Amino acid sequence: MSNINLYLFDMSQASNTSGVDRYVNTLISGLRDIAEIYVHWIHLRNDDMLLFPKEEKIDYYIKYSIPMPQLYNTIIAERFWIRKYNEQVYRLTKHLFEGKENCIIHLHTLNLIDLAVYIRELTSCKIITHLHCIPWKGLYDSNKKLFNKLYELTYGNAENAEKPTSEIYVNNNCEMQSYTAPDALICVTNCAVDFLKSCIHDYSDNIRVVPNGINDSNLLVKTRKDKTPKDKFHCLFVGVVSESKGIMYILKAFRLVQQQGFKVSLTIAGTCHPQFRNKLKLDFPDLEVDVKGRIPFDELKELYVTCDIGIIASLQEQASYVAIEMAMFGLPIITTAIDGLDEMFTDEVNALKVQTKFSPVLGLSVDVEMMAAQLMRLIRDVNLRKILSKNVRKLYEEKLNLELMVNRTVEVYRELNQR
Repeated sequence: MSNINLYLFDMSQASNTSGVDRYVNTLISGLRDIAEIYVHWIHLRNDDMLLFPKEEKIDYYIKYSIPMPQLYNTIIAERFWIRKYNEQVYRLTKHLFEGKENCIIHLHTLNLIDLAVYIRELTSCKIITHLHCIPWKGLYDSNKKLFNKLYELTYGNAENAEKPTSEIYVNNNCEMQSYTAPDALICVTNCAVDFLKSCIHDYSDNIRVVPNGINDSNLLVKTRKDKTPKDKFHCLFVGVVSESKGIMYILKAFRLVQQQGFKVSLTIAGTCHPQFRNKLKLDFPDLEVDVKGRIPFDELKELYVTCDIGIIASLQEQASYVAIEMAMFGLPIITTAIDGLDEMFTDEVNALKVQTKFSPVLGLSVDVEMMAAQLMRLIRDVNLRKILSKNVRKLYEEKLNLELMVNRTVEVYRELNQR
């Protein structure tokens, strides 16, 4: 079997650990024992502490970190300037490609497709685009009016509804090129494939679905205390606090539960803006909420073990690492039935689902009353909590583990290398 020179390309922000950050680090750890694959991680980073390019030999892979330019989001639309930046990136990393055969660029940020294509022109490498998200759904946090329009167009049932065209979904040329230019596409969910087929139309015909997976950090699954409805239940929310993560709907549901006489507390682990903390104090002074902010994973693991219920209220999500982590720790989960979350979990078997609601005027929202009802069900029913905990741990072991993700990904590399 011939060796493969693998180049992982991504972009990150020092202020936040994203799902893509988690994926790349997880994939690299999973490739440790694949002898035929030589890993090079070319990491473009927005970080005040990274002033100059830095190359590191870390155990079994090479990491090359490059500072991103200021106002990168401004130049991304300027083909001339983005090409100039790409030329500099390749000038810095050229030695990693020279004299190498069977090169594959595995792209984890759509905005870097122009860089990947530029390198392919010079090295004859292959390109894989990894679709970690459905870009237009990110508009929920930045352009609610456009999001609502696209949501209604995509999921509306009107017989005479306007047929979607790819142009209205795509934010920039880089996004469309990310679908058409690669030699292979990896999606993390089937709903991402549906998006390409129903909305984009023009895309690489070599598509594979590879769900995310993580290494087992919960080697000794602890049994949670059998609480009664009179006890206080500690619930956990993990992730960046943004509108699309639905935290305000969780707080409203908690208020309804508390009004029914149940004792609940919420721990929030994730980056949040100071304005949210102020809003929390003003609008929900009656709730017990502990905002921990961004915390190390070792501290987060303790929360996964000690909390009673995990709550996910996202209004757009693909293969959520938070959901996988909760499953790994056997945490009883309440989740919105949206996108990849609806695909990952089976209602009443390994999670309790909450429906979302949509109107052209009010947009997409979480059914707060249903979320409150599901939370009260779990509080009242210890057997239901045990069943969900057991089954969601089984889901992780059978479908969401690191070995399965790595094997499927390496299979894509090998097939592409044979072309």
